[in-house]
Formats: sequence, C-alpha cells, structure tokens
Amino acid sequence: MASDAALKGISAASSSAEQSGEAAAAAADGPDDHQLQPGILPLLGKPYFACIMCKSHVHPPFQVVVPRSLAPFLPAATAPATLSWRGRSWGMRFTGGRQIQRLEAGWRGFALDAGLRLGDACVLELVDGGPERVVFRAQVLRADIPAAIRGRAGGDTSASPILID
Repeated sequence: MASDAALKGISAASSSAEQSGEAAAAAADGPDDHQLQPGILPLLGKPYFACIMCKSHVHPPFQVVVPRSLAPFLPAATAPATLSWRGRSWGMRFTGGRQIQRLEAGWRGFALDAGLRLGDACVLELVDGGPERVVFRAQVLRADIPAAIRGRAGGDTSASPILID
C-alpha cells in the first residue's frame, strides 16, 4: 500500500506535468522510462479496450487483436488506422470484418518507438471508427517486471499469460 507521502508525490507530479505540458511529456518519453508516468490522460468517454503486452505484441508478428465488443463502432472491412500517443502518430492497418479484428502493419513501429515490453499495458481509446479510417488514442502503463522474471514468464500469446511464482 502506498504511503501518503508517495501519493502526494504522484499528485504533485501529475500537477506539474499538466502545467508544463509538452516539456514533461518530452522528458518522460524515452523507451527506458519505466517510472510512474504523470502524463496519463483521462479517457474521453469513447469505446476503449486495454491489453497487456504479450510476445506477439512486442515481437513478431507485432499485432494486437481488437476485441469483438468494439465491432459495432468499427468498419466491417480493412481500413487505414492511426494510433496517437504523446503527440506522435503511427499509421497502421485495421483489419476488420473478420472473426478476429486486429491492428497490424504499423503496430511494430509504435511498439518499438514506445519501448513496449512484456507485461506493459496499453489502453486504446477509439477516437474515430469511420469506414474510411480508424483512429485510436493510446496510453501506455509500464509494468516494471524484472528481467529475470520476463525471461521465463511465458506470455507468448494472450492464451499463455505471464506467470509469476
């Protein structure tokens, strides 16, 4: 359980990030930044999903399955997609209208640029799900799983989760 001082530190960091805007986001933007991230934004009230990074998200084939619960808000065919995070955007392909919908062909660039690791979480909020384009806003939550555990943890697919003894 977090101490009051630690919680106040988190609150102060959040306030400072809001006040300094881009400077705070730029300072915490590195792939090695696995500290508490003050740049987490509130959700917009639009459909979203969260996924815990497994090997297929952060290593080949570099793709993310989009849950069927979002199907009513997304095109029923393949469409260009954009994912934005911390003022940057990555183009990719949304493959819809199938049993399994996914983000691919560009997810790799985002995963590498964001320094995603096994166990990190991404919250992907659907900003636009029109028939001609799909736009998601991403938030990255770092897991800080020690390397010794990551190496033997599993996480090859979402069906084989990371197991920590």
